[in-house]
Amino acid sequence: MAQELLRGSLVHRPFPLLSFAAGLFLSQFSPASAAKVVPCDFRDGLIWLKVKSSAAGKPLNFILDSGADVSVLSLATARRLRLAIAPAARVLRVDGAAPAHRVSGFHADVAGIPVGETPLALDLSETSRACSRPIDGLLGGDFFLGRVIQIDYKAQCIRLLERADAGENCTALPLKMERRAMCVHVSVDGSRPRWTRLDTGCDDGLHWVSRGGRGYIRSTVALGGEQIPNVKTALHGTEIFPGEAGLLGNGILSNYRVTIDAVNRMLFLERT
Repeated sequence: MAQELLRGSLVHRPFPLLSFAAGLFLSQFSPASAAKVVPCDFRDGLIWLKVKSSAAGKPLNFILDSGADVSVLSLATARRLRLAIAPAARVLRVDGAAPAHRVSGFHADVAGIPVGETPLALDLSETSRACSRPIDGLLGGDFFLGRVIQIDYKAQCIRLLERADAGENCTALPLKMERRAMCVHVSVDGSRPRWTRLDTGCDDGLHWVSRGGRGYIRSTVALGGEQIPNVKTALHGTEIFPGEAGLLGNGILSNYRVTIDAVNRMLFLERT
């Protein structure tokens, strides 16, 4: 079968839903640069958004998942909405390969922002059971492309900015973007910085690839010039995704106002 390019975290839950906890000092972002404010709900360690579909009687529950290369629709939701579903292909996700179906005719938007009409459909039932509400889909890396998106965990909203106005005190990290995956440099216990996937679909701490590694440790994590001590870190003996050192999720990110500038390939973090 054909291999689709997904490679995302897909809000997995046999790894404890992935997350992260960090501390960086950043600048204020100009309210004047905010083009649109979208309410969200930070719950279960995840960022929930309401997606409106012309085929659904009520808003759908989507998760903002920067760790997934593309947006995803729950297979159960696709069937409930009577969408056209193509034969299965294989995709790579954190917990291994899984069957996925391309669907068509999905007309939906987030606060007036269109969602792709042909997302992948996967079985998200196991993950949904571990959450406080069913998951109808994920907004993946394709949602970030060409946009400047600010995640305000404390105010429980995301902002689509015209630009990221970072001041002198801002901690800024370059984003490496391959296909639709976004990675930042992370260092653990003084190791050389390595490209690590920026994963808002991850409710745990840091997931880190270390030869022979297994289980959890407490480590000091560096992001740019900032040192974050005593971070609960899950170790993996092999790569989760090829060429990447691990996953950086909401456990650290939720302590900050996070701006993902996919236009200029930069990440900005601001203490809240």
